[in-house]
Amino acid sequence: MRDYREKVVKGMIADITRPLPKMCDVTVRMTSDKIGQSLSLSAYNIMIEIPLEKVKDIVQVTEK
Repeated sequence: MRDYREKVVKGMIADITRPLPKMCDVTVRMTSDKIGQSLSLSAYNIMIEIPLEKVKDIVQVTEK
């Protein structure tokens, strides 16, 4: 079964050749299916996607 989630949050994008970051809407997507899990971030016309399994050791969800 495929699970797809999407949420838009306030974030920023920065270009290392320019002095200041720019605040913007960032779309966060998480997909899970029989192949695996992926996490993607997109802002303006740029999207970065990674396999979530590769960062499980540094990503931790905590509850208060």
